[in-house]
Amino acid sequence: MPTYNKNRPQTIQAMFNSIAKRYDRTNAVLSFYLHKRWNNELVKRVQSQQTSHSLLDLCAGTGDIAFAYLRQTSAPCQAYLVDFSSEMLACAKAKAEVFDHASHSIDYVQADVQRLPFSNQTIDCATMAYGIRNVHHPLQCLQEVFRVLKPGGCLGILELTRPQNKLLHLGHQVYLRTLLPLLGKWLTANEDAYQYLRQSIHTFVSPDGLEDLVREAGFSKTGRYALAGGIATIITGYKPMKTH
Repeated sequence: MPTYNKNRPQTIQAMFNSIAKRYDRTNAVLSFYLHKRWNNELVKRVQSQQTSHSLLDLCAGTGDIAFAYLRQTSAPCQAYLVDFSSEMLACAKAKAEVFDHASHSIDYVQADVQRLPFSNQTIDCATMAYGIRNVHHPLQCLQEVFRVLKPGGCLGILELTRPQNKLLHLGHQVYLRTLLPLLGKWLTANEDAYQYLRQSIHTFVSPDGLEDLVREAGFSKTGRYALAGGIATIITGYKPMKTH
């Protein structure tokens, strides 16, 4: 049985705890520094124009998405960073100490994104980057997000995906099979974690399938945006103003 398996969530939790302190540097190298551009694109897609609002950042990791969001909004924002890895949240807290967020409020919540500790219809905007692929029951997670969002609230998902172009797809597969595990081992001393990353990208639903899951959870006005030829994809959706 593989070391890490999302059907045994405790193993994924242990994996992220083990790589948390090297996570940001590793992401930068493995994505050839494209991940910052992708993160900012996600933020632009979901940025709220409200004078005061709340952000729920799921699988928040070291806080890159939440902090990018807060840097780009002048309106006061209550941000909730949710992750089931205590080490990831500890890294996010350390990062926040050198981030000027005087006009914003940040809470760190260690929780399962399939069972969110928030009341119905209390959140304005939700983001989830590089996380849905690791969730045991993705639809259950999306239904929970739908529950806690206010009517009209926006969801934005950023995920690593498989490009459709045949040549790019071939190069991507070679990279995932060979270079990625070697770089992961070198940067984190945990080759198994990056073998899991390769497998999770290879076996996860297509961008079309992920957008279908977002719709199945109840979201409308969905959108799908390919990044870097489909190596990453953003999916957006809105909770209808009237729900039945």
